[in-house]
Amino acid sequence: MPFPFKFNGNAVSGFKISSSGVLTFDTKSTVAAPSYTAVALPSATIPDSSICISGLVGKGANDLVIVKTFGKAPNRQFWLQFNSYGYGTVTSDGSNFTYWGIVLEETSNAIYVVDQRTGGYASTKLVSVGVQLNATTAISVEDSPALASLATADPTPEDNLFYTFRFGQQPSFDMATTKITVPGFPVLGENIIEGSVKNFGIANVTSYNLNYRIDGGATFTDTVKGVNIKKFDVLKFAHTVKWNASVGGHILDVWTSNLNGNPDENVSDDTLTKKLFVISKKVQRKPLYEIFTSSTCGPCTPGNINFHNIVDTEPQDDFVAIKYQQNFPGTGDPYATTEAINRRGFYAINSIPRMQIDGGWNNNAQAFTGALHDNSRGINAQFVLDGTYTIDTSKTVVAKIKYTPLFDVSTAKLYVAIIENKTTKNVKSNGEKEFDQVMKKMLPTEAGTVISNKPEGVADSLTLSYKFVGKYRLPVDGAAANIINHTLEHSVEEFSDLRVIAWVQGGADKQVYQAANLSLKAPTVSDKNLPINIKNIVTYPNPASDFINIKMNVEREEQLTLVLIGTNGSIVRAIEQSVFAGENQLQINTADLSTGMYYLSIMDSRNNSHTEGIMIAK
Repeated sequence: MPFPFKFNGNAVSGFKISSSGVLTFDTKSTVAAPSYTAVALPSATIPDSSICISGLVGKGANDLVIVKTFGKAPNRQFWLQFNSYGYGTVTSDGSNFTYWGIVLEETSNAIYVVDQRTGGYASTKLVSVGVQLNATTAISVEDSPALASLATADPTPEDNLFYTFRFGQQPSFDMATTKITVPGFPVLGENIIEGSVKNFGIANVTSYNLNYRIDGGATFTDTVKGVNIKKFDVLKFAHTVKWNASVGGHILDVWTSNLNGNPDENVSDDTLTKKLFVISKKVQRKPLYEIFTSSTCGPCTPGNINFHNIVDTEPQDDFVAIKYQQNFPGTGDPYATTEAINRRGFYAINSIPRMQIDGGWNNNAQAFTGALHDNSRGINAQFVLDGTYTIDTSKTVVAKIKYTPLFDVSTAKLYVAIIENKTTKNVKSNGEKEFDQVMKKMLPTEAGTVISNKPEGVADSLTLSYKFVGKYRLPVDGAAANIINHTLEHSVEEFSDLRVIAWVQGGADKQVYQAANLSLKAPTVSDKNLPINIKNIVTYPNPASDFINIKMNVEREEQLTLVLIGTNGSIVRAIEQSVFAGENQLQINTADLSTGMYYLSIMDSRNNSHTEGIMIAK
């Protein structure tokens, strides 16, 4: 145990946990590990001093017990999560999975069983949840051993449910705020506080005070009467006092008090807090769907079919989609690229098929639904985002992106990707004959471009370009040695079938603020080189050894940043350089660089950039 804890009033220091969903503090018990069948509690098949989610099965290849301690003493929580498990006799797979957790709380000695997530398992998702003291005494949740999981496949905490067990005399009056349904990015004027409360006390609650405050300020109170909230009942609420907050980030606290005129006997679970970012106006969101797939992945086929069955019936500009072909299973997809593989690492994805919705929903594309599409479009966008792109006869793609934040942005990133609408030459073993929205190149790389300290409502723009060099090559597979070398070649089947997409994404939470399908327009002379006031960029030699020469014509004085980027996204060299009107020649020393592929990105003072591949060969 990571901290002192008492079970049934007795101190415990260690535990055993089984792959059948049972944790016991009786570490010397001779009772065999419980079976995978849900049993009614109490049961002689369960050891004494146990916490049970009986009916789980951990026999799948990715079924794990994950443990982690959160918080600070003396109020830490120890989480034990049954990760990607199954139910009963049905082992988890790519379509069927469940996540449950046991949580032990320091000081309060409270036990929580959390119903986190279930996908598939239409009628078999039944468990027995409870605490067993011995073979004759247990406390279990109503409906056990046929208690159904109520959580959906949503990987966020939004639909989590939990059951609480506390030792000793149970409180008569104990009510908690369990959900705040105010959107995370409300529009200025969307100011009704809504959510749910739950009665954990023995007594029915017939009246209570509902309170909220913004940023620790004044408390606004509703007196709620004429209700009858029984033990474990949930009641939705809408506070009658509308909130008034400015554009930007805020902290909302909601709590209950004065239950039937009595104080709450357990104040530890009273208050629920939510971070909000108020935005200045309502803008339609275009969901970003990122799918990690491969032509060697059998389960990817039904995932891709399900995805297209849903989105192909929708207006095609209502969403943005991109497929990252991967280098596994087996030898992997011929169109796997280092950037696609690194993007998988960005989300810490270790299995496919996998799909991200706006950087948050992480699931098999087979679990994607029309309701999820509608829900994502229903969230307010936090950016206005659009732009155009051109493709000229030299195979140069120029993207011009305009963006306006709807709240003060400290740091975010703009990602731009060139995708091919349909490919057919990367067919392998999974039965698919055509592949849609295949990522070919990210601009300047998969690391994106930082946009920081942008005030709400102030528009800005960025121009990025990339030139495909060499001839088409079809790699035999996705192995590292066979991946396309962008400094020498490309894997574009039809340049007329390329499209450019863009999205703005946050930092640690990876929240996608907005996405866009850029519009194709005919190229002009000024589109062919970047930045716009820099023309006729020539780099040589390529491959290079000790140095790279860069020639360019500049219309006016400019401050440039020349960056060499490795294929893993790391910056290996960055040089600030002033250039003047007329012809300029610059040089980058590469004598100390290892042999391999790099990207040279030339950026002006506004982050407009031109990117091309460079090979260093010793």
